[in-house]
Amino acid sequence: MKKKACLSLDGANGERIEILEQTDTALVIRWVEPGRCHYGEQRWRRRSAHSSGTCAVSRRKIRRGDAVFKPAERPAPLNASVMIAAEVFGDLIGAELK
Repeated sequence: MKKKACLSLDGANGERIEILEQTDTALVIRWVEPGRCHYGEQRWRRRSAHSSGTCAVSRRKIRRGDAVFKPAERPAPLNASVMIAAEVFGDLIGAELK
């Protein structure tokens, strides 16, 4: 996995999201949702959205088939339905590295 500097993001619903590592197809994220769940090193994979939804970071609409990152662990974590739009994530990393 390609190492990146820690990138902290605020989720659309109060979550704290830190990108710890990144490749084109995978992320390692620290996900903290106060009062609900905390994942210190959660693996996420890039895939096509199986259903429509909303990006956890930008609140942009996600349509079925869009490229997204989703939690990839089994058994399914509490945040298994959460998605981050791949294009939004790329924009945020690019802005942080400039």
